[in-house]
Amino acid sequence: MSSDRHPPEMEIIQIVKLLASCDAVEDVVRVLASAVRSHVGADGVTVVMRDGDRSRYLEENAIGALWKGRDFPLEDCISGWAMQRNTQVVVPDIREDPRIPLPLYEATFVRSLVMTPIECAGEVVGALGAYWSQPCTPTAVECETLQAIASSAALALVNVRLLAEIRTDEHRKERFLDGLANELGALVGPLRTSLHTQRNSKDVAVLRRADEVITRQLADHARLIDHLRDGSTLLSGKDALSFWPIDLADPIARAIDARRKDATGAEVELGFRTPSTPLPVLGDERRLAQAIGHVLDNSLRFTPPGGRVDVSAGVVGPCVVVEIRDSGVGISADVLPRLFEPFYRPEQEPENSAAGLGLGLSLVAHIARMHGGDARVDSAGAGQGTRVTLRIPLLDLRDDAADRGPQRATVSQG
Repeated sequence: MSSDRHPPEMEIIQIVKLLASCDAVEDVVRVLASAVRSHVGADGVTVVMRDGDRSRYLEENAIGALWKGRDFPLEDCISGWAMQRNTQVVVPDIREDPRIPLPLYEATFVRSLVMTPIECAGEVVGALGAYWSQPCTPTAVECETLQAIASSAALALVNVRLLAEIRTDEHRKERFLDGLANELGALVGPLRTSLHTQRNSKDVAVLRRADEVITRQLADHARLIDHLRDGSTLLSGKDALSFWPIDLADPIARAIDARRKDATGAEVELGFRTPSTPLPVLGDERRLAQAIGHVLDNSLRFTPPGGRVDVSAGVVGPCVVVEIRDSGVGISADVLPRLFEPFYRPEQEPENSAAGLGLGLSLVAHIARMHGGDARVDSAGAGQGTRVTLRIPLLDLRDDAADRGPQRATVSQG
C-alpha cells in the first residue's frame, strides 16, 4: 500500500453481503482474509481473535507464510497492542517501530502493516491485519476502508451469535439475513460513495461532506451493533435491569426528541400529548426509552410522507398506559399475532419501506414483560394505520415506594 496508488475499485458491499451470509466464526475469518487482501491490494492479511490474554492467529491469506495456527501473549505482538487499546495501528516500516517484535518477522515478507481492532458489542474480540512487502504509508482513506470492513466483521460476528439461537428455524434465518444485508447495504452504500469521492475529488467542500458521511455511517454501524447486542442479551434472558422510581413521561419525551429529525426527514408529523399528571412507575429508564423508541422507529418507517404519528400517555386503573398511533400502512389480521415473535418479518412488506431485522417489537414486548406489564398491537387492516399500546404497572407512592433504592433484576427465559 502506498500513497501513489489507489486500492482496487470499492467492493465493500459485496464483502458485507459475504459476511452477512456467514453462519460460523470460521466462515467469517475465511471471508475476511480472502476478500480484504483482494480489496485493499495487500500482500497478506491475517485474522486474529482474542482469547483471554493471548492473540490467536486463526486465518491468513498471503504471498508467504505468516503465523496461522499460532498464538502469542497480547503484550508480545502488535495485534495485542491494537486490541488492548482498541486503536488502529499503522506501521510504515516495521524496522523503525519499537512495538514490533522483529524476531517474529524475520522469516516473513512483512515490511509494513496496518492492524485494525474488531469491536463486537462493546468488546474488542479480534483484529484484522493487512501487510505489505515494502515500506509504505497508507492514506487516511485506506485506513478508513479497513476500519469499515472491521466494523462489518463485528456485525457478522454478532450475527453468528444470534444465528446460533435461531438455527432451528431456517426460514427465519433467511429472512433475518436478508434484513441484515439490507441494513448493512444501506449503511455501506454512502460510505463506498464517499470513499470514492475522497480518492477522486479535490474540492474542499466536497471532501468535507464526504468525511461527514463516513463519520455518520460508521456511527450507524455502531448503533446497529448495539441493536443486535440488545437482541442477544435481552431475548436470551441475560440482561440485568436496574429499577428506580421514575416518571414515565421522561423516557417517552427523550425517545420522541431523539426522533424529531428523522420524522422531519420522512415528512411525518410527530406529536406528543403531554400528560397532565405524573406517570410514576418502577422501571429501568434506559430500557423503557428503548422500547418506546423501537415503536416510534416502526411507525416512522411504515408511515408515508404527509402522515402522522401521535403519542399519548396517562394513568388508567392500576397501570400507566402509553399509546402510539400512526396513519401508516396498517397490518393485516393474519400478521398481527406474530409481530412479537423474535426476528419475524412479514413476507410481503410495503413497497419502498426500509429494511428491518424483525427485532424491534419482540424487544418491546420483552421489556414490557420485565416491568410486569405488556404490549399490544392493533390495526384495522391494510391502509388503516396501527396502534401500539404499552401498559406498565403504576407505582403506588403511598407505599413509600419512592424511598426505595434501585432494584436489580435478571430476567430469565422461561
